[in-house]
Amino acid sequence: MTVEPVTIHVPEYQSVDVSMTDAQARQLQLASGPRLTVRPARSGFRLTASSHVGAISIPGLVVHVTPKVPVENVLRLMTWSTRRLSFLDPSLGHASAALTPAVAAWYARMLERTLVLGPDRAYPEHAGRLDTLRGRVDLPALAHSGGLPTPLPCRFDEWTVDTRLNRLVTSAAQALAHQPGVPAQTAMDLRRLIRMIPGVGALRPDDLTATAPLTNRLNDHYADTAHLAILILRLSGFGHGTGSTVTSSFMVDMNKVFEDFVSARVAALLTDGRRLTCQQPVPLDEERFVVTAPDLIVTDHRGRTELVADVKYKLTTDGTGRSSDYYQLLAYCTSLALPRGVLIYADAGELPAPPRRLRVRNGGTILDTVRLSLHGSPEELDSSMRVMVTELLSGGGSE
Repeated sequence: MTVEPVTIHVPEYQSVDVSMTDAQARQLQLASGPRLTVRPARSGFRLTASSHVGAISIPGLVVHVTPKVPVENVLRLMTWSTRRLSFLDPSLGHASAALTPAVAAWYARMLERTLVLGPDRAYPEHAGRLDTLRGRVDLPALAHSGGLPTPLPCRFDEWTVDTRLNRLVTSAAQALAHQPGVPAQTAMDLRRLIRMIPGVGALRPDDLTATAPLTNRLNDHYADTAHLAILILRLSGFGHGTGSTVTSSFMVDMNKVFEDFVSARVAALLTDGRRLTCQQPVPLDEERFVVTAPDLIVTDHRGRTELVADVKYKLTTDGTGRSSDYYQLLAYCTSLALPRGVLIYADAGELPAPPRRLRVRNGGTILDTVRLSLHGSPEELDSSMRVMVTELLSGGGSE
């Protein structure tokens, strides 16, 4: 008889006390790494979540780290953090607060729509020794064989579905089908889609790292699904632990997602020849021993620096920015000779607002703080973003 694992929900950046064995605690900490902290507590162990949301599974236990913003809005942020993939589907629905089931349902719909337009096929070149000639004789290999008549070294092209694109999309489907918390029906849909393209091999070492273009005009309908598949495979983890212990995880770093979202939206909303650069190296000292990298630098049409901003997902528990955030922004303003810099925080609605504006003593540098609401509809999120960009470039707002 199969025993269902215990399911635990931990809100992002919060803690819960749970009962588990010492062995489970060690396995969970090993599987999660810095994404989840496991510490002894009075009634078992205390799990403390970080900015990573998603699910981690060990034998007998599934931990869901739930985001502090609605799951549907996390997905909207991810559409921009993955180079604005246009794959959101309002018909999916997201009744659960857990991210992994929503991503699995989302990906299954995307993959189905992709395969309906036809599976990717290609003519990759193969080399091998055959009893009869196929394709063309591999003359260099024949020369190294001492002229033996058989087996004959041949090089030939074969029409196949075992392509990089198909390996990526089916491997991502397989990864999600094994993730904890994915509903049985969604897992069945993912496995059914895998069976629609039989003959696809396992993921190869260079499939995720190859720099060659993913698609061409013949298979461009794979583009969004393949980019999402790469994201899923990079965020999924299997095989942690030793021996027969099997763990899996699918976790998204909200710090990175929010930073990518803000960067992409600001770049899209800039006008009048303004340009955005992200993480551009900026030397702090004249000798260039210390190099900083601001999240956002906006330049005008002449290439002059107009604004520097840093994107921070998390405020402190009392609703203020961290001192280190202000120090960092002040260093950016000083090295770029700017009178003003901006900190951009996510507004999840659970904390009071930080000071809108600080003036640095004995210098006069202005450090502004802007909070971007992550609640509401897509239209409201887009409207908030437009207002924020206008405010950033106008130089201020009320004190």
